[in-house]
Amino acid sequence: MSLPFPESAAPVEMLSRPTSAEPFPDEWYDESSADHFWFTWRLRALHRLMKDVDLPTQAPLRALDIGSGSGVLARQLEDTTAWTVDATDLNLGALQRCAPRRGRTLYYDVTEERPELRGTYDVAILFDVIEHVPQPRPLLESALRHLKPGGWLLINVPALPVLFSRYDVVAGHVRRYTRDSLARELDGLPLSSQALRYWGLSLVPALLARKALMPTQDSDQKRVIERGFVPPSKLVDGALRVLMHAETRLSARPVLGTSVLYAGRVP
Repeated sequence: MSLPFPESAAPVEMLSRPTSAEPFPDEWYDESSADHFWFTWRLRALHRLMKDVDLPTQAPLRALDIGSGSGVLARQLEDTTAWTVDATDLNLGALQRCAPRRGRTLYYDVTEERPELRGTYDVAILFDVIEHVPQPRPLLESALRHLKPGGWLLINVPALPVLFSRYDVVAGHVRRYTRDSLARELDGLPLSSQALRYWGLSLVPALLARKALMPTQDSDQKRVIERGFVPPSKLVDGALRVLMHAETRLSARPVLGTSVLYAGRVP
């Protein structure tokens, strides 16, 4: 079953029963776009990691972007690789914002593990997802069961518990990770770790400032998201982009960062 939406949006295929839960604030999607410096930075970090682990970007791989939200990453990957990326989420409002792509847009709970989707993907992506889940293990196990033998799991999570702030609470984060805590989260899964690294070292001072300056009891979600995610001026945005260019050129493996990236392969 597909739901019709405006021509600028991809049709959403309803593979799971709709729920009333919207696990992520819509205000965040209002501020999300591929040209936001953070999404650009994250994509650069990902491409560097994929190059380092020899994950082919110009092969016609099939990827499943789990917790895709409004499809920013799925669109970025289809624009910069030969992959076909299926986007899936349980936030219908977010999926309705997805632009058309080569891949499908699915309202699908991957823990249902539909037989026609199990073992069919070359890459499973969990970017900025598992920090929202109190118990991520079932989601991780189900994600792996959607992969072909030799398939790849890619994960990104926010890093450094010391940076946890009111912004994290409003954004629905349960935790922030370190490299070690993410490795423990994955321990025992049928995965061969290929890369585990921080990125966004230059953003650590900004996030410390965000934590210090963010009101602890601000009830206006949109205001918290705007103050925590949107640069306050073009000058600040430009400065952050300069930091992005410098860090991504000088160091692919900073000793710390505001996010952790992981790549692993199933046997």
